[in-house]
Amino acid sequence: MHIDLDSLSNFLRRQFTGVDDIKHIADGWWSQVFSFKTNEGARVIRISKHLTDFRKDVFAYTHFNSTQIPIPEVITTGKYDEEFFYCVSRYVEGIPSDQIIDTQETKPDLLLAQTTVEQLLTIHQIDTSNLSGWGYTDENGNGIFRSWEEYLLAIHNGKYTIAWKELAKTTWLNGELFTRLTERMQTYFPYLPKDKHVLHGDYGFDNLLLTPDHQVAAVIDWAEMMLGDPMYDLIHMNEPWSEYLPVNYLDIWKEQMKNNPRALLHFEERLQCYTIHYTLFHLHIHTVRGEREDYEYIEQWAKGNL
Repeated sequence: MHIDLDSLSNFLRRQFTGVDDIKHIADGWWSQVFSFKTNEGARVIRISKHLTDFRKDVFAYTHFNSTQIPIPEVITTGKYDEEFFYCVSRYVEGIPSDQIIDTQETKPDLLLAQTTVEQLLTIHQIDTSNLSGWGYTDENGNGIFRSWEEYLLAIHNGKYTIAWKELAKTTWLNGELFTRLTERMQTYFPYLPKDKHVLHGDYGFDNLLLTPDHQVAAVIDWAEMMLGDPMYDLIHMNEPWSEYLPVNYLDIWKEQMKNNPRALLHFEERLQCYTIHYTLFHLHIHTVRGEREDYEYIEQWAKGNL
């Protein structure tokens, strides 16, 4: 997707007073992000085809925002044009954690890594007693699957709902590999915990904003929020096929959990289960997005390691 700065400027000036200093600040898989200034203060606008993602941000701010979990206030959401929707949030001064990590190269800051994991643990402690379902949530915070296992088997993403079996018939997706790995993943289901926790789903990196002294400024972008096993959030942070991991967040999480043996129960089996699922999920997404080089890299890794 590409949003023209002139059309964006015209749109913003119809919505706000004193609009100035419009800057493109990020591109995601599903959205583009810009900052701008108004008479009321600095703002961020995100533009995407997926309104539910923005409504999940509204839910997160309304129900989770606190001094322990700082989440930017959502000012307004709505239709940008016939194809896209927008979300305007209050601008929070902060540095994406991946930018800080990239500057540290081979000497990552252990205290920063611990701060990152501690913030995630706080998210996992959110009360879920009033939330139903599992897996990806809707705009009211309820999971859209009946069980965690059902979510894992679905290889689901709300942006692209086409099933992997259909993709295997019409694209390069390797149906034989998917079948083998799905069957292996299911062998680990008896080891999965039954406790339900809020997962960010896309935590860390550019969705964790830090102050110059490496304190948490904000946790942003709750579009991938899920209900499930906290350990799954760590797989995203430790991508299994990554050639270089400056920080092993799983090891830090295990150290943080050493006095909570229940959280580490069946650690290896859960790790294998979620590694398989995370791999299948990315093979599915790269196929739908037409990213064959990314797909083939992960497929080769999967054949040799799973």
